[in-house]
Amino acid sequence: MITSGRRSHKRVSVIGIGNVLLGDDGFGPLAVEMFRSAYECDSNVEILDLGTPGLDIAPYLYDTDLVVLADTILVDERPGTLCIYSEADLFSRRSQLRVTAHDPGVQESLVQLRLAGHAPSELIIVGVVPDSCGLGESISPWVLSASFVAIDNIARLLAERTIACRRREVPAQPHLWWLSGDQRELVSS
Repeated sequence: MITSGRRSHKRVSVIGIGNVLLGDDGFGPLAVEMFRSAYECDSNVEILDLGTPGLDIAPYLYDTDLVVLADTILVDERPGTLCIYSEADLFSRRSQLRVTAHDPGVQESLVQLRLAGHAPSELIIVGVVPDSCGLGESISPWVLSASFVAIDNIARLLAERTIACRRREVPAQPHLWWLSGDQRELVSS
């Protein structure tokens, strides 16, 4: 059989980055886990919690057609404000990922992949303004509330790009061990 070398399906990654032990910095992992439990996507869509990667994020971005990245952002808005940015916004400093150990890895990996010709075709950042990112703190009510809006926005972004994604009739049980009991209950209901 002869193939043209083109992939028949788009390669899509929905990635959450952040540290769940640092309060609102755990937004990325929270959002992707809530998305995974609420929505079902085709097999070409990877849903990943990458924690706090450095340059080792590059393989997850390599030759993807679309990356939706959930993380906290630094913008002059109220805590819990949800913002959606493109890759160009990230490099123009219109948006800035939260200043933690993983931030340089994303930008540097994108630059290296662009130079090598293997960067994502499209990168979208679904970001939320954190209230506090202190060690041992829990997710703030503002960021928890924004997470519900974020997952529906991720589904909308995929649908706008003709990527199959549908709400589950019965949500899967989310794995959110780092949330307080009340917060886990709220997310699971």
